[in-house]
Amino acid sequence: MKKTLLVLVAAMLTSMLASAQITDTIVSLTPSNRNVVIEEYTGINCGYCPDGHRRANEIMAAHPDRVCVINIHEGGYAANTYTTQFGTALANQTGLTGYPAGTVNRHVFAGSVTDLNRGQWASATNNMLGTASPVNIAADGTLDWTTRTLNIRVQLYYTAAQTVTSNALNVAILQDNVLGSQSGMSANPDQVVGNQYNHMHMLRHLITGQWGETISTIAPGTLVEKNYEYVIPEQLGSPNAIDAVLEDLQFVAFVCEGHQEILTGIHVPVEYINMPAIYGRMVAMKAGSNITCDNQGNAYFELKNLGSAPITSITYNYTVNGTQSTSTWTGNIASMSTEEIDLPTFDINLNTNNSISAQVTTINGEAATVEAKNMTLKKNVYTGGGRMIFKLVTDRYASETTFKIFDPNGNVVLSGGPWANLSANGTTIREFEFNPSTTGCYRLEVYDSYGDGISAGTGNGYFQLFAEDGSQIFRDNGKFGSQATYMIDVAYPAGVEEYTTETVIYPNPATDVINVMTSDNVERVEIYNMQGQLVKMEMNVENISIRDLSNGVYMLKLTTDKGSSMHKIVKK
Repeated sequence: MKKTLLVLVAAMLTSMLASAQITDTIVSLTPSNRNVVIEEYTGINCGYCPDGHRRANEIMAAHPDRVCVINIHEGGYAANTYTTQFGTALANQTGLTGYPAGTVNRHVFAGSVTDLNRGQWASATNNMLGTASPVNIAADGTLDWTTRTLNIRVQLYYTAAQTVTSNALNVAILQDNVLGSQSGMSANPDQVVGNQYNHMHMLRHLITGQWGETISTIAPGTLVEKNYEYVIPEQLGSPNAIDAVLEDLQFVAFVCEGHQEILTGIHVPVEYINMPAIYGRMVAMKAGSNITCDNQGNAYFELKNLGSAPITSITYNYTVNGTQSTSTWTGNIASMSTEEIDLPTFDINLNTNNSISAQVTTINGEAATVEAKNMTLKKNVYTGGGRMIFKLVTDRYASETTFKIFDPNGNVVLSGGPWANLSANGTTIREFEFNPSTTGCYRLEVYDSYGDGISAGTGNGYFQLFAEDGSQIFRDNGKFGSQATYMIDVAYPAGVEEYTTETVIYPNPATDVINVMTSDNVERVEIYNMQGQLVKMEMNVENISIRDLSNGVYMLKLTTDKGSSMHKIVKK
């Protein structure tokens, strides 16, 4: 009886001491389920890894407060610049056999290893999110912009007994927005910026060392608080390093049973202190909506406010194919927020790469030094009309391929796919009649759900559009990633004669001048090459010089007060 009483007194004292410690707590005292840490093993030369990045991002987006993703670059597919001193040991305990590989809370779900392929991550995450955790975790911190000093506080509260005698607390530094190369990046277009890949959640350092700091007292009712101070160097990563950009860093804390079995984890919210009042950074530059048949281009850049004061106005220069212009923007970007800023619409060259760049020069009326961003924009626009033939050659994995053609009002007028896969590498030819019912700007979109196009080594796929007479309007080589888009300027609908007026075009073939004889009033004469590019135009005339054109076949578009008609001409 006396022994029992002593035990009860000891338990009460432990509870009272715990209660005294938790008066200033940020951690929940209520038992809860596990949060998830996905450790993804990846590399820039791994063609399937972007698909893994996309899947991990989708899982995190579905559970924004309960899932953390850590991308660990290591192994033969990784670039030395992105590896760390920790990656090899972490990977060696997973039993991975290929990339991308991943672990979900380092848990063994089947067999004897923690390695999971990317198709298993979602179900494993759901499993863990429904499993009780013996410990709760909470954290916060500050990052001094001037001294680069990071302070992180982590609190643990134990709610249930464990079969182990100690835990390990880990604090990781990750970095977003690391621009570089990546194989297969079209499988994750959200992270493609121009011709580079935007690497996210990249492990750069473990403040607590390879396997974390040992937590020896883990009895139920125990509150543990750990504080870490770390001066972030100009570069992070060992034995190799990249610039440590303060605003792109994120922090994750998690608790393990030894080296394996993560019990729970959390993103650490960090408050920036001693920030400059006015400071902005251009994060990325991207193409806007470019689904018209004219030569107008659209693009925008993302500006992040890294100052303590809101950004209410900027001046910026933008350059299109070497020609510079200046524009202004007004609005309100709160501290640490990002805004998409549209460039004024600009002229571009169709069916070829256009170089676009922008640079902010003033912020809130003060001169600013902001790194410029650039991109390449290509807009595919071709002229067609009447009954056309769309030829699609799919590779072995035809189940990944679909297409749609939209009319000028955005309605789908023709579509196809997916289809059955072939048993071996090869191609299948498919042809479809495209009969536009009206004139105007149509849009063709060809999709590959895997993100590697239809000519990536499993059959040399491609697609073409032909006029009714068999002449080619355009051809795509099938190396388009997840989507290819072409605009088709339909000059006359199917079922309507090409010559909609009593018109004579002569001579044809011609060497010097093409003449137009019509009873209608001529408003415009345009000549397009067979790639759909406008090469000549005259207003209110009935003849047009072709002396400077190369020999070949062209389309002459005649616009009168009664409408438009298309006529094939030959320059000899």
